Amino acid sequence: MRLSWQKSIPSPPQRQNRLFNGLSIAVILLLTCFWGSSRSAAGGPPTVEGPEKWVVQGNGFRSEGKVTEALWAYRQAAKAGNVAGAFAAGDLLFVQGQAEHGGERVLKLSDSLGYLFLAATNRHPQACARLADALQNGIGVPTNLVCAYAWLKLAAQYNSSFKADLDRLVVQLEPGDVISAQKMAGQFISGNWPGGVVRPVDRGDARLVVQGMSRNGHEFLIILNGGSLTVGEKVNVASVKSSKHLEGERLAVSCLEIGADYALIAVAGEPNLKLLPIASR
Repeated sequence: MRLSWQKSIPSPPQRQNRLFNGLSIAVILLLTCFWGSSRSAAGGPPTVEGPEKWVVQGNGFRSEGKVTEALWAYRQAAKAGNVAGAFAAGDLLFVQGQAEHGGERVLKLSDSLGYLFLAATNRHPQACARLADALQNGIGVPTNLVCAYAWLKLAAQYNSSFKADLDRLVVQLEPGDVISAQKMAGQFISGNWPGGVVRPVDRGDARLVVQGMSRNGHEFLIILNGGSLTVGEKVNVASVKSSKHLEGERLAVSCLEIGADYALIAVAGEPNLKLLPIASR
């Protein structure tokens, strides 16, 4: 039924009342239908549509302590391009990663910093501050106070509550470093972003196998595909057979880090790092 206003000859009082009552009922019914359609079936608040619904669900799961479900929902939101979802995923992984040890810590913090970088480069102030925290304290990434200052200055640019943190950080820098950090922050503010804060890390690689590890004083040595190397060394090794690569393919690899249960390896020409398990003896 479509309601419309029509200019006509005034009706008798009784007819006017009936017309007014009819219109009132119709308007009430329309408003009721509209309101009802914007609320959940359970009579709750208006239904959230689009990627935001994943963030709402994730927040609900997180408040209930269901972190696995919360992270899944946040990832869905981030995948759909939702900045709040990307920050929420990064923030949750950041908290989880700091509670982990060994290879799991490396994987979760790398994943976390990837999501936080995505949110930060979309000018999310809390994400910028999280990146600054990681860089200032060496959480999942080497300590770099200049970069930390730049990201924190960006956070303060969009949220003044971070200015106090910025003032506390600046006293830790040399005057020349402050100038470099301010220049870097200016580039960020103008949209000239770095390539990333940390390289993505893959769990394992079918071409690479750590066959053993030994320790000589404070230095660890691993045997990788028959070749030996320690942190900072580069070698060429033959890949093991996998479904995508031929056995014997030569790979130029370098060792970035060795932990109690993992080795972090870079393969020349490939963007992602490889976290390889080291079996406990």
